[in-house]
Parts: sequence; structure tokens; C-alpha cells
Amino acid sequence: MSLSSVDEFSAHVAAIESAAGYVRPAAFAVGVATLSPSGKVLDTAYPVVNFGENFGSAAVLAGVVGHSSGTATYRLTDSQLAEVLGVFAPFAGDGKSHPNIDAVAGARGLIGLPCLGGTRVAVVAFIGSSTDAPVDSHDVYLRLHLLSHRKVMPHGVSLDGAFGHLNNVVWTNLGPFDPDGFDLARLSLRATGHEVRVHSIDKFPRMTDYVIPSGVRIADADRVRLGAHL
Repeated sequence: MSLSSVDEFSAHVAAIESAAGYVRPAAFAVGVATLSPSGKVLDTAYPVVNFGENFGSAAVLAGVVGHSSGTATYRLTDSQLAEVLGVFAPFAGDGKSHPNIDAVAGARGLIGLPCLGGTRVAVVAFIGSSTDAPVDSHDVYLRLHLLSHRKVMPHGVSLDGAFGHLNNVVWTNLGPFDPDGFDLARLSLRATGHEVRVHSIDKFPRMTDYVIPSGVRIADADRVRLGAHL
């Protein structure tokens, strides 16, 4: 699908939002996740997060993946990302800032590139209500991003059970790795000329690897985890 005018876009969004059962989400975002060779979610990065805003973009994404309401996450294929960009086509080249469109385009560009710790996939996450508990690790990462982007205040979104959704990860200068088999992976990387430096082994990464908040100074980034609200 490729739309040709802003009026067509508005009509498309209105049709999705007027469908039976559709409820605007409290928050949503498009991100890129790293999966280990065994399929574990190592991280999910959301360059743009939305809380109580940009409902047109939410509707477009919901329409593509078949989401109607509640809290859920979905894997986005290349064809689905292309479809989303086709719906957003009327805004191309208008000279305005469209962060969510840029996030979709960026995700599409990243999923085909090599990743030393595993593979990259695109995802979209919806949070139906700020009181809903997280449903998986992609969802937890969205909530941590919302806190660090200062879209919500501490305790402003539920993190019930969040720790159990996250995997332990080896955080390195080359990205996240699964602890299982990491010693062999490090050996292989060194054999190909890569210097591997381990920052930590934890469920939570450094905030500054994902979010750079405005108006603050951080003397030691290793001491600030994603989800911090500065």
C-alpha cells in the first residue's frame, strides 16, 4: 500500500481507529532487537518512544500487524516495514521532522546488517495502559526507554515482573552477547582481529548506549543503567 496524499493518510488512520475494538495505546515504539543464536532476546533499542502522543503513527503500525488493543509486541518483517513506509509516503520530503517515520526507515536499514552477537530483528511494541504489566522483554525495554527518555516519571508505568522477562547479557564494546558460549565467541572474534572488552554481565545495559538525556552530566556511564530517570 502506498498513499499519495495527506487526506488519504487521514482517512486511512480514521478507518483503523473507528474499527470495532480498537483502543489507542498509552505508549508505543518501533525498535531493533538483538537475538542470540539460540533465539534469546539480548536487547531492544527504541530510538523514538511515544507516550500519549502520535496516535496516527500508532494506528498505522497497529493496522499493519493486526493489533487492536491492549499490551503486545510484534515482529516486523521487511515487507511490513515497507508497507508502513508506503502509508507514510505523503509526508516524504515535506521538510518537517517525522521521528517515527525515521525510526521505521532506520529499523528497516538495520535488520539486514551483520551483528556480531546474533541477529537483528525489527519489532513494534504497544502498551495498552500504564498499569498493564510487561508481557515480554521487548515490552520491558520500551518501559525502560520511556523512563530514561523522561516520557514517564518513576513508577509512572508498571514494571511488575520485569526482571523475570530479561535475560542475563554480556555487555561489550561490540554489542550484547549471550553468556552461553561467549568464551568461544570471544576467541573467534579475536582470531578475526576484534578486540573484545566486557563492560558488565547483567540484565540491564548502560543507559548511555541507548538514551542520551538532555541537560545532564554523567561522569561515569558504567554507573547508570537503562531505566534511570535523570
